[in-house]
Amino acid sequence: MSVRQRVVGTLAHYDHRFWTLFGVQLIVAVGFGAAMPFVSIYLHNVLGVSMTFVGTIMLASALVAAAGRIIGGEIADRLGRRPLLIGGMSARVLVFGLMAYVIHSGASALVVGGVFLLVRWAGAMVRPGLSAMVADVVEPKRRVEAYALFRIGANAGWAVGPAIGGFLVSTSYALLFLLTTFASLIGLLMVIFLTRESIRAAETERFAVRRLLDAVHDLRFLVFCVWSVLLFLVMGQFASTLAVFSTKIVEILESQLGILFTINGLVVVLFQWPAARLSDRLGIRWGLILGCLLYALGYFSVAFATGFPFLIGSMVIITLGEVTFSPTSMAAVANMAPEVRIGRYMGFFGLTEALGWSLGPFIGGVLFDVLSPIPVALWGIIAALSVTAAAGFAFTFREEREHNSKSLVN
Repeated sequence: MSVRQRVVGTLAHYDHRFWTLFGVQLIVAVGFGAAMPFVSIYLHNVLGVSMTFVGTIMLASALVAAAGRIIGGEIADRLGRRPLLIGGMSARVLVFGLMAYVIHSGASALVVGGVFLLVRWAGAMVRPGLSAMVADVVEPKRRVEAYALFRIGANAGWAVGPAIGGFLVSTSYALLFLLTTFASLIGLLMVIFLTRESIRAAETERFAVRRLLDAVHDLRFLVFCVWSVLLFLVMGQFASTLAVFSTKIVEILESQLGILFTINGLVVVLFQWPAARLSDRLGIRWGLILGCLLYALGYFSVAFATGFPFLIGSMVIITLGEVTFSPTSMAAVANMAPEVRIGRYMGFFGLTEALGWSLGPFIGGVLFDVLSPIPVALWGIIAALSVTAAAGFAFTFREEREHNSKSLVN
């Protein structure tokens, strides 16, 4: 059997709803990627606010997004995936349209920042529904592979979006958000006309605010999230500590930094599929461990960077850690969650991710201020966090057997 036949045969195993969600993810990512990289630039360069103000907005948006994921996960479990996706995508259309309007009308930074928080809320609400529907329509043994394909769609969109945004921004910042509005509208129509409800058993317990965090009572899942926070702290160095170190200490050009980020997207698109296949063969336990160790190796190697070519190698290793860990961790969450609470577990895991990505730049910034003259110490501490996470996952999933992902179910 040829490689093409094997690939076609593998892809044919997936429900058509999965491919619809893949398309939604791709289209929405193009629009989102076209606009989001330019929000900070618009606030600072056009409206003239300080970077402290910009940083405050970004931190607040991360917290808002975390809350949105928790609420979205609860809605997905109680009302269904499809109502959440329709409602969330409709909200995205409205808030992106509003963002285009306030920018076109020359609104103040406070108004633009406030609407941006609504943008992040609407986007975050949708994500647990998308992730939960993937878990609904894909059998457990294929979930690592499925979430890997899902990430390919998102990263392909992010690779295309900023290029489009860079072209449109020379004309008008408002056009960026009109594009995102249009992309969200297409995604909404795809959900309405091409998907049907996938939930098999809805949450029936009486709603209570305390139940939004009910997943913490699952000790194994809670421990998994603790180790995940450590790795998300490491991931959070990507666009902060790594970027500053590369330009200030290694002294590469900003244009070269942009190329590094482009390489990240290309490696994801090219290697996500084979990495997922490898993780599937290794099992979830070893997929998580390998991802953490690759992150550790990639970031520690930055300490020895002498120029742009060396950083390219470091970025490739870091990205290989990303393509190994990310879909494996999503599959682990889906497999640990009771069927009626997949959305809630996805939402809580999203909160974990937001916590790590929010604290990561702060911790990295403190380490940079103190240890930038000693790169081995700076990146050694960051790598040690990743190695600690690897050890934690090894202990937490020590009972897992190769190709037996169902053993993760409580």
